[in-house]
Amino acid sequence: MPRYGFLVDLNYCISCKACEVACKTWNDVPTDRGIRRRHVIDEVFGSGQSVTTYSVSLACNHCERPACVAACPNGALSVRADGLVTHDKSKCAGCRFCESVCPYGAPQYDAVEKVISKCSGCFDRVDQGLQPACADTCPTGALRFGPLSELEHEGVREIPRFSNPNRTWPSIRFVPRER
Repeated sequence: MPRYGFLVDLNYCISCKACEVACKTWNDVPTDRGIRRRHVIDEVFGSGQSVTTYSVSLACNHCERPACVAACPNGALSVRADGLVTHDKSKCAGCRFCESVCPYGAPQYDAVEKVISKCSGCFDRVDQGLQPACADTCPTGALRFGPLSELEHEGVREIPRFSNPNRTWPSIRFVPRER
């Protein structure tokens, strides 16, 4: 079974946030709790003539060695055979250990339900042969999903201000912004 991942092409992300809306809609994520399982960030770095900007869509990176899974004392987080990291809300005690160890900020505490909320990779859609809602909705094709073995040759593992990938081996690749 292939290990799935995401590819984000920084040349095409226009910060429209369609991926965020699709995620909230498909997964019925409340809009009034500050939870964003997928979020678009806009980065500016450099100085003088070498200032660079880019927008990037981020969520759970479904790491090969997920720190969140190791930190969960109740087994609420697990890794599927295809590499998607899932969360079982019924097992979650809301201890927030997973939130504290994830270098990407993927698990987020829902103060109303008193449990963690995180991207599931839309495994219910993937199991039906569909793309995750975020990738399916991206109007520019900047966000893609598929077997990591195919995506890793198209992008790089790390971009500026992205946590060191050697710690958790995230299943995400980036096509860097062209200058």
